[in-house]
Amino acid sequence: MNKLLENELCVVTGAANGIGRAIAERFLREGADLIVADYDVETAKKVYEGNSHVLDILQVDATKMEDLEKIAESVKKTGREVKAVLPIVGNGPQNPILEITPEEFNLTMNLNVFSAFFTVQKLIPFMSNKSAIVLISSIAGFQGGKNAIVYNAAKAAVRSMARSFTGELAEKGIRANAISPGPTETRGFTEFVKGDDEVRNGLIAQLPIGHIGQPSEIAAVALFLASDESSYVTGAEIITDGGFTNR
Repeated sequence: MNKLLENELCVVTGAANGIGRAIAERFLREGADLIVADYDVETAKKVYEGNSHVLDILQVDATKMEDLEKIAESVKKTGREVKAVLPIVGNGPQNPILEITPEEFNLTMNLNVFSAFFTVQKLIPFMSNKSAIVLISSIAGFQGGKNAIVYNAAKAAVRSMARSFTGELAEKGIRANAISPGPTETRGFTEFVKGDDEVRNGLIAQLPIGHIGQPSEIAAVALFLASDESSYVTGAEIITDGGFTNR
């Protein structure tokens, strides 16, 4: 059976935990060679050290340009073209409008928007007409939930970026798409629920599919968008939320 990313070089940031880790692990099963990056490099090393298909494990603060340049340097050393770039860094403080500080605003925008844009920018020179960009937005980018105005705006920007990358990079043959997950079993979701079964069950009740999403389910969509299986898909947003926004 052919593997979808056999011998393809892919870059995944935020690869130590959650959705980023699920994507990296799925890509490895599909034959990819990876450069992975995360601020939590110790966890990343525990997950990936010893795997011959992981070419580099980088400690990266994705809000700092000099750290993103480390990724480009690592790719350059391979002498290979990048099949897919997946900047999976995100999150940010959530507070009521009147309590948001400039520092919180900037951090949230940097974690979600700056990190995605400049990771891609740095790697475009190593991409070919068979390459793909896969961004992680969120249903928060079009829902407008309470106490999350800056995060919502940041994820809306990521959605827009996928379309704008498409418009500008189409002449190079590079595709760009976004995934917008709904409730997904990650550390961020655990912190949101705070162990409250009533909150958790209330969310499940709003999901037509009947369960909280697993990172592996988001990874399956990322695999589709990163591989040639989606060769006619670009500038799209795939809502991966178990029907949450269709209720």
